[in-house]
Amino acid sequence: MENGTSWKQFKGKETPSTVELNKLFFEKVPAGSNILDFGCAWGRIAFKLQKKGFNVTGFDINENAIKTAIKKSKKTNNQYSGNVFFTVANALKLPYSDKIFDVCIIQAFLTTISSESRLKVLSEAWRVLKENGILYLADFGQNWKNPKYRQRYLRDYSITGEIGTFIVTDDGEVDGKELFLAHHYTKNELYDLLKDGFNVETFHETVFTTFHGNRTKGYVIIGVKRELPYTIK
Repeated sequence: MENGTSWKQFKGKETPSTVELNKLFFEKVPAGSNILDFGCAWGRIAFKLQKKGFNVTGFDINENAIKTAIKKSKKTNNQYSGNVFFTVANALKLPYSDKIFDVCIIQAFLTTISSESRLKVLSEAWRVLKENGILYLADFGQNWKNPKYRQRYLRDYSITGEIGTFIVTDDGEVDGKELFLAHHYTKNELYDLLKDGFNVETFHETVFTTFHGNRTKGYVIIGVKRELPYTIK
């Protein structure tokens, strides 16, 4: 199951997008910042930030979702002081110049990225961020105390080859239609992914709502770009 292809199956506002920005974002990110939103879907978060005066560029691999976002932006860009822009793009090779964004939002996005591509995604965020730019990363944590998740982590390991990666289905049940793969992270996994490119200033444990309405563990991380770039083998 290849997630890039799987993600394109969703139409417009059907694209899964449930996690809200934590208040830490507004405490750490200066008003008016120029923001890049990874996997923006139909722009749910981008439009909320626009109302607060931020300028947001959103990208997604799903062309239909981006068309939905662009259509709405034609109206909102005339209503608010902040502007939003949307484009179809792949997080592994962003079509943006070096050092042009103040902030990168990677929220409930790495959960859909395979293990071999995660550092590349973060290296692209590092590249497009200005010096001392801010990374806001929020994603799901492994929840072994929840019997349903525990069952899926163990059951799907034989398929995914990675503990914490499991198959998301349309009805949330084990025999439902397969939609995409998702990975839930440990704290150490996230620290390891960030250590070579970002200084972690905040690591906050919270609760997120999932695609199927479940409440589960989540992590919110604020990182600041380090001087040296990622080394991708």
